[in-house]
Amino acid sequence: MRDNLFIDYLASVSPEIDEQLHRYLTRAPHGPMLDRYLYDILHEFIARGGKRTRPAMTLLGCEAVGGDSRKAMATGCAIEFFHAAALIHDDIMDASLLRRGEKCAHIVYGEPLAINAGDYALGLVCTVVVRDPLLDDATKLAVVDVIGEMSEHTVEGQALDVGWVRDDVYDLTPQDYLEMALGKTGYYSGIAPLKAGAIVGGGTEQEIRALVEFGRSASIAFQIQDDLLSILGDEATMGKDYLSDVLESKRTLMVIHCLSAASPIDRPRLMELLRMGHEKTQLEALEIVEMLERYGSIDYARKLALDLIVEGSSHLDALGASPARDVLASMARYFLSRAE
Repeated sequence: MRDNLFIDYLASVSPEIDEQLHRYLTRAPHGPMLDRYLYDILHEFIARGGKRTRPAMTLLGCEAVGGDSRKAMATGCAIEFFHAAALIHDDIMDASLLRRGEKCAHIVYGEPLAINAGDYALGLVCTVVVRDPLLDDATKLAVVDVIGEMSEHTVEGQALDVGWVRDDVYDLTPQDYLEMALGKTGYYSGIAPLKAGAIVGGGTEQEIRALVEFGRSASIAFQIQDDLLSILGDEATMGKDYLSDVLESKRTLMVIHCLSAASPIDRPRLMELLRMGHEKTQLEALEIVEMLERYGSIDYARKLALDLIVEGSSHLDALGASPARDVLASMARYFLSRAE
């Protein structure tokens, strides 16, 4: 029977999260010009949806240590604004056309306004926490510190992801990928939401450490599964994400493994295809996928993701039994099942 605990939890908290996100953009009247050139862009982007996984994780982190999740709502929304900014900016860097089934913000509004909207969302992140009436000053400072750490590592991971492609870097190891993924995804999609939520909930050092380690492993597994989905799905269901990493020549775990495992004939061909960047045809992209399958790179990535989930889930044993702990365990299983 399918495990729906995490999906049901998301469905139960998403409406309130959405309401809160929009409320932060309407705290004061701005006038029609600012609405048109800034606030409407963010309202529209948020209204496109998204699972709200990161704010939900913040609430779960709080609940898992016995805290009142209502006190973690603002912090969760702050991290979701960071996520919105990252998506808007990433779409520009990747020259993407679609986001959540619609034209990207920079396509609809132009790059300058899209960048500016993303910058505003980033500016909201700390403001939302500092102005939260439910938190005392010491807790606010601790949460802002987590957010600062999250921002630093996310930008570092993105720099590696983009820089490796720009500079034709091929001599990479799986450990290089794991460090990049930890920065690019691990902090803002796992570590920071859970850690901040646990801080708000008054968790002990042991509880916070357990949630951090769980979030670290689960989020990297999520990134690996995300990379797998890009090549294992189909154009009808995946939309703009279908083969996107291959077309952008991203150094995914599968590509790094294949570069190491490929024969003296296939490795130069793989490098040649990667150097084409966006100039690759879909047939050439599928040639890369065929190599990933032939050299066991897809199976290698699947096994590593499974190992990470098993290792990460073991840290949940340090938490007391609770519905939130059960939902987090369900979340880990959900992350793993996405590309099966």
